[in-house]
Formats: sequence, C-alpha cells, structure tokens
Amino acid sequence: MRIIIIGAGKIGRHLARELAQAGHAVTIAESDGEVARRLAESVDALVLEGDGTSMILLKAAEVSRADWLLAVTGQDEVNLTACELAETLGAKRVLARLNDPRNRATFDALGIPVVAVTDLITQLISREIDFLHLERIALLARGSISLIEAEAGPDAPPRRVADLGLPEQTVLVAVTRERAGGEVVIPSGDTIIEPGDRVLVVTAVAQESEVRAALWREPGAGGNGR
Repeated sequence: MRIIIIGAGKIGRHLARELAQAGHAVTIAESDGEVARRLAESVDALVLEGDGTSMILLKAAEVSRADWLLAVTGQDEVNLTACELAETLGAKRVLARLNDPRNRATFDALGIPVVAVTDLITQLISREIDFLHLERIALLARGSISLIEAEAGPDAPPRRVADLGLPEQTVLVAVTRERAGGEVVIPSGDTIIEPGDRVLVVTAVAQESEVRAALWREPGAGGNGR
C-alpha cells in the first residue's frame, strides 16, 4: 500500500519504520527540518520537509495515489486540515490522531475518522495491548467502520494475506502469533497467516462476519475470493 504520514513525532516515526519494514511504500512529512533529516537517515521511506497542510506538499507526496493518509501530529487542527485536504485531493482513506477529546465532535461533524491518543492504536504502536480478550474493539466513521480482532481457525491452512479472500475495503492492521510467544507483526500481502493467529482488522461493520469466516475457513471450504 501507499501510505502518507503527517508528523514525525514518536508515533509517526514508529509507524513509518514498521510500515516500511512491512513492505509498504511510505512517505512522511515533517515540518521540523532537523527531525526530517534525521528520519531520512534512519528509515526506508521518502521524507518530505514541510507543512502537512500544504497543498503543494501533499501533491508532491502524490496524495491522490495514497491508500492511506495518517495525520498523527500533536495538533488537532493540523491533523484535521491534512485529512480534509487529502480527501479533497483523492486519498482513498484518512485517519487522524485526536489529541484533545473536546475536539472529537468537530472531526465527527466533518466525517474524519479519529483515534485518540489513549485509544487502541496508540497502545498497539507501543505493543502493550492484550489481544486475547478482544472482539469488536472500536467503531470508527460514525459507526460504519469496525476495528475487530478475529482468529485464524485451528484447522485452516497457512495462507498469504492476499489469498484469504477478504472482502473489499478491508485492511489487516496487525497479527499476533500465539505460537511465537505473542509476537506482533504488521502484515503485508505476502504475510502468511497461520492457524491460531489473532488478526486485528479494519473493515465495514456489515463485513465483520465475512472477515471472520475468511480467517476461520477450513481446507476445501468455499469462499468469496477477490
């Protein structure tokens, strides 16, 4: 996937490294020149120095081709504006970090999905989450998008993510490998999902059952592959 990250703070840097290592094409924009230069030397991503709310910068980052724009600066107004501009310029999906809970209503009114600093995604980035007790974890985009955890069936064969037959507009966020002591990986299309893996997924609420069925599928079972 093509992913643009606005902001190279702790969360932005971590996301850039993890997503680049997973094989995604990552571009990160940072307004602090020194931070941007250091990041360019330490991560396999395109680093742009500049304001993430600049139309010129977003066009230079080819936001119209982006699968995701993640605005994760410490300023809600920057994150909101970057997401609005990205949607206007053709980004497929956007997600904003919410710093001040009092601003949530503004994001909701404009239809910008958010994740709060203390919410699940931040915990996931820090690898502090306990995956064993979660089903539906959160609802985004006014309740139309679901963040769920589903388990690969114990009798399902090992399969690449690209071969699971997941419904359209479904994104695998992370995989917890129980057989490897709870190791957490951010998957790409070539990542192998093993029986018993616990998978964190963003999908439409109406597609939750399809996602679980695709992951649970036993050898020889039918399915709606893409």
